[in-house]
Amino acid sequence: MIKSLFLGVVTTFLFVEAIGSDTSSTGNFVIERNLEPIPTQKTSIYREIGGFWATSGSNSVPLAMASKFITGGYISPDEMEHFESKLHTNNRMGYIQDMSVSVYPIPGISQPNDDLAVKQITVGTISMGGMSFTKDAFGIFFRGNTPYLGERKEMGNNEFLQLRQRYIDFSIQLPFKSKKWNFYSDVKLSQVLDFNRAHTNNLFLETDKNADSIILGGNFYSQQTAYDFLGTGVGLQGGFGARRSVKQGFLSLSVTDFGFLSVNNVQRQSRGFSWDGDDIQSAEEFSVKDVNIQSVGLTGTDIKVSNWFDRQRDTVESRLNIEEDVQRGMVLSPFIANVSYYKYKVGSIITGYRLGLNYIHMVGYTPRFSGEISWRPIGNVNLNHGVSFGGFDTFDVNSSVSFNAGSFNGQTFLFNIYLRGIESLLVPSELHGGGIGIQIYYPFGG
Repeated sequence: MIKSLFLGVVTTFLFVEAIGSDTSSTGNFVIERNLEPIPTQKTSIYREIGGFWATSGSNSVPLAMASKFITGGYISPDEMEHFESKLHTNNRMGYIQDMSVSVYPIPGISQPNDDLAVKQITVGTISMGGMSFTKDAFGIFFRGNTPYLGERKEMGNNEFLQLRQRYIDFSIQLPFKSKKWNFYSDVKLSQVLDFNRAHTNNLFLETDKNADSIILGGNFYSQQTAYDFLGTGVGLQGGFGARRSVKQGFLSLSVTDFGFLSVNNVQRQSRGFSWDGDDIQSAEEFSVKDVNIQSVGLTGTDIKVSNWFDRQRDTVESRLNIEEDVQRGMVLSPFIANVSYYKYKVGSIITGYRLGLNYIHMVGYTPRFSGEISWRPIGNVNLNHGVSFGGFDTFDVNSSVSFNAGSFNGQTFLFNIYLRGIESLLVPSELHGGGIGIQIYYPFGG
């Protein structure tokens, strides 16, 4: 059970994807995505009508390792030892993947109003997750305990959360103003497709130097649902934001996706935690005794963690006093807080710049600061280049290109291609992730 809890969590997690939620300024028009701000000067407003994003992030696990796990490539013991040497005492990684399409406004037919109105309706799926883990936990569950005979490995505290949802999002323009501030909101109805969460506290494993016994200790629990196309829960989330003009730019503040999800049919395994009935939240944590398990029918060569739990599962689970149950309950959705400042310039090849600070309430995510400049080298081709620090990884060099492509009803569609973590594709390291996003925009109003 412990093998499936940790090894399964980590190997599954290595295919990580994430989304960028920035609005790109392009001089004579503005790209608006969901609750992103709109400048007050006369301009065309481009709204996203479809898009897909996939990016990864970690502060310690290089993409080379993740790619081999994804493709099933062989990782030699020496390579795995090298990967482990790159880890910090505590490590993190995370992802968000979003694929969406706008069903309102309808290009060429409908246009949002300026007063109280539903500005946009978007449907899509989003999958996100985060993980914080120790170096010792990585070593035990990827290298086994054979390299650590006679050692006590303090796997310690580890956290994992993964959530996949199908959603319909209503972006709403609010009619009231305060001085120069404009206000907007959104409401999101979600359907939970699957949910996975795991937690360990003071977990350790000690293997005898003669490889004839192991000692296990610490508390843990795991909660998971199987993927259900029809849904295994529902949620209600909301957002609120404000923006105001500042000279030739504007400032925006927003909190999105704040709310709760009701999740059903959650399978739970736990040790050292008490629960109130089938409630999904633990009531309290209590101390449990360490367990010493002797080898049964295994040679010294076979005394690896995987073999212990594959061949002695019933014995191990019985000795560890693992409790199992089915749960349901409410969990806080991963919400996003964002502060951004956009500045526009006129009469220059450099058309503006943006500074932003955002936070996602997700395991493994730290506040992310980003900045970028926008410029137009030729015609209607607009480029954005910038850097970011924090988030799921350490730093990224980012770039995007926007260009006109095709027309409908006399209006021109806009394509935006975004690359995050370009340096990770050119010079892979353990400091950053990488990914790509593609969006299609259409002008409404203005």
